Amino acid sequence: MCSPKATMVRRLIHRNIALLVGVVLAGQLLAGLLVMALVVQPQTARVASVTADMIEALSSAMDGLPPARRAALIAQINRRGAMAIRRAHDVPGDGPRFPSFIERQFTRALADRLATQRDLVWRTDAGRRLWVSLTLGGQDYWVSVTPPRSRGAMTSLLMASFIAFLVSAVGGLLLQRRLDQPLRRLAAAVDGYTPEQAHAPLDTSGPQEVAAVATAFNRMTERLAAHEAERAVMLGGVSHDLRTPLTRLRLCLEMMRGGDAELEATALRQVERIEAMLGQFLDFARGFEAEEFQRCDIAALLEQVVADHAALPPVALAAAPGLTAKVRPLALSRAVGNLLANALRHGAAPVRVEARMDDKSLIIAVTDAGAGFEAVSSGDLMRPFARGDAARGGDGTGLGLAIVERAVTAQGGHVAFARTAGGFEACITINCA
Repeated sequence: MCSPKATMVRRLIHRNIALLVGVVLAGQLLAGLLVMALVVQPQTARVASVTADMIEALSSAMDGLPPARRAALIAQINRRGAMAIRRAHDVPGDGPRFPSFIERQFTRALADRLATQRDLVWRTDAGRRLWVSLTLGGQDYWVSVTPPRSRGAMTSLLMASFIAFLVSAVGGLLLQRRLDQPLRRLAAAVDGYTPEQAHAPLDTSGPQEVAAVATAFNRMTERLAAHEAERAVMLGGVSHDLRTPLTRLRLCLEMMRGGDAELEATALRQVERIEAMLGQFLDFARGFEAEEFQRCDIAALLEQVVADHAALPPVALAAAPGLTAKVRPLALSRAVGNLLANALRHGAAPVRVEARMDDKSLIIAVTDAGAGFEAVSSGDLMRPFARGDAARGGDGTGLGLAIVERAVTAQGGHVAFARTAGGFEACITINCA
């Protein structure tokens, strides 16, 4: 079983967005490291060196000054704001944060350069300033050489990375949607393609690679359509040409009456069988898409189909009077007729035809008490010239269920088969919305 992570990245959109976000974040991380190594650390060392020189000069200047002059100098420095000095007993209050990464780097560099100072002690105050304990002119002071700031450099880098993540994710989603739309159209066209129906060429706009696939699909559908047309012409031509000698043969048999009655009956049955097979060839070759949709009385249509397949015992029909639906009547009659003929030939009594409306769908079920076949094999049996096993086998063209599938598909429906507790059921469902 696939893990949730593997399932998440299986789709192309997830892979592309993850790749784009990963590349952007990796670039941000690399850029941050380069900035730290090539810009921040050298600048921090330079500022620490200048600050150390300034503190050493200030310590020398304050050495030997009388208290009043020293106090005036400290007050003047504090007014400028870039640097602040407090007496040792005026300890800064603990602030809400630890020093930032850059401030820690600055403190270390400053300690390395202040050879005359002991180990530096730092504190932060409520104003978010960093204070360092230093000795100036022989007296201890708290000195702040960093101005207050709203955020540190690392915080800014993290915010920039987060913004870059959002921008790359949104950009990747928009880019993938542009790539995904022609792929979705292609998938829908492939899924909905049927050789029996004409299809508009697929739009070949979009990225060059996707356009190439769409163009190849259009060429394939054109070749399949040409092949289907040639096959239909061949089947129609052969079936039509064979009808003429069959008609003459039937006429000759009628004129030869009076001889061997059993031989004549056998010959007539074979002629009728061949005519029925040719009829199936013609139905399959012509298709049913040219027939117009009409609102029909379904009960009357099914009564005629049952009457055309007179059998003993008779077929039971259950259809509410006045049940109407917009269908292709000849196609529907042919589909139900083929299913009914299969039930009568290969199934077992009782045989029943039932019609009803379920929401906006017309459902017609043909049931019998026979064993039928497995529902999973219905796809194979509905292929042209396919034959079933012994349960549904026998003589025939192998086009019966293929004609059913084509006739039902021509009106936007589908056919399903299932073994039930009482036998076997073939069910036609047509959306009449």
